[in-house]
Amino acid sequence: MRIPLLSSRRTVAGRLITFSVLYAAAALLIASLVLWFIVAAVVREQVDQRLDMQVDAVKSALSINADGSLALAGNLDGPPFDRLGSGWYWQARVGEHRIASRSLADGSVSDPPRPFDWRRILTGDPQPAEGSSDRGQALHFRVGQVFVRGVSVEVLATAPRHALTAPALRALSYLIPAMVVLGCCLVVGIVLQVRYGLAPLRTLSGQLSEISAGRRRDLSPAEVEDLDPVVNDINRLLDDNRARLQETRLQFANLAHGLKTPVASLYLALDDKNDPGREARQLVERIDRKIRHHLGSARAVAAGGGLGFETEVRPRVNDLLQVMSAIYVDRKLAVTNGVIDDVAVNCSPEDVDEVMGAIIDNAFKWAATSIVVKGVREGKMLLVTVEDDGPGIDAGRLAEAVSPGVRLDETVPGHGFGLSIAQELVGLFGGKLRLKQREGGGLAATVALPLSIGLL
Repeated sequence: MRIPLLSSRRTVAGRLITFSVLYAAAALLIASLVLWFIVAAVVREQVDQRLDMQVDAVKSALSINADGSLALAGNLDGPPFDRLGSGWYWQARVGEHRIASRSLADGSVSDPPRPFDWRRILTGDPQPAEGSSDRGQALHFRVGQVFVRGVSVEVLATAPRHALTAPALRALSYLIPAMVVLGCCLVVGIVLQVRYGLAPLRTLSGQLSEISAGRRRDLSPAEVEDLDPVVNDINRLLDDNRARLQETRLQFANLAHGLKTPVASLYLALDDKNDPGREARQLVERIDRKIRHHLGSARAVAAGGGLGFETEVRPRVNDLLQVMSAIYVDRKLAVTNGVIDDVAVNCSPEDVDEVMGAIIDNAFKWAATSIVVKGVREGKMLLVTVEDDGPGIDAGRLAEAVSPGVRLDETVPGHGFGLSIAQELVGLFGGKLRLKQREGGGLAATVALPLSIGLL
């Protein structure tokens, strides 16, 4: 049988707390009922003892006159049998003759039907019964028999029905608040117990988030022995994943080197003389698109191999600027790194170097006197802009500048693949590369890279 409340999708802590609270509530309810029945039984027993004592006292003091009437030696109307209409009555009767307590006055109580109990008949103990007075008052009876001068006399004593229930209800009025307080204490204890018991799982979840964000490599040893197998299995999977990721990157690099460069060289070798109908160049373009498509898919899998990255951009831009400054030292360019500190992107360090290296290298080739690199956050992206004060690119040829193998100026060394590769890599990570003419001359290349998971 499935309980909807417990079978619904919810947190482990919620399921444990819900079940424990329901179980504790049921236990408290059952305990309250048991205690109430115990109190009711104790009260009934005390009332029965009081009535039995009155019946025995009447039996001991009872006598029969010569005319058959009943007589009583002494006054047995002590409290509570002295209060008129109180429900605490006693009565002795034989035939038409009757004697009763002061509380009953002129009223009478009839002998109520009683279940047959041979043990009480043999012992002479009073029997219980439920009935009412001639005024309709609900009463609890204790009825006994006594033989006086060979005559059977019925003796009974009564108590009002509420004398049995009122003390139990009063006890219940104290019992319910006590159980509520106890239940609240149990709920607090259950919540604390569940939180304490699940604390190692919360720690494990936090460490997994840090691994996903790239801030740690492995899980720490578990706080409890029960989680040791889980931690060991996850760490083993992480190691296997890193090994496969490295292998995929190596295969990607080998494939890129083995295919893209020859295809690009073949495309550049074709011209209108040896390929007047452009059939060969169209076929090479199709091959190049297929290669870039499959290499892009492979790199996307490698980049998203189940682990997030956290690569700070400013230090890597610093390194690239220093390297490029050494390569182009004869140009004597003024270089500024304005990328904000402590901002990381969800890209591998190698891909950041490749993207920014291609753009910065292009800027060093064309800059006249200075290069400025800026980096600011915008939503979930980091925008890195590389500006140079070179001749720039005509607005109509900006899209052409990122085409594979296209060189807009043959006087500058290069192969024409830097910006196209950068654009492909940025696209794999969900970013963009945008070129625009800089006000005052020069080119501004802006790269949008996704922020690391820890900064979102």
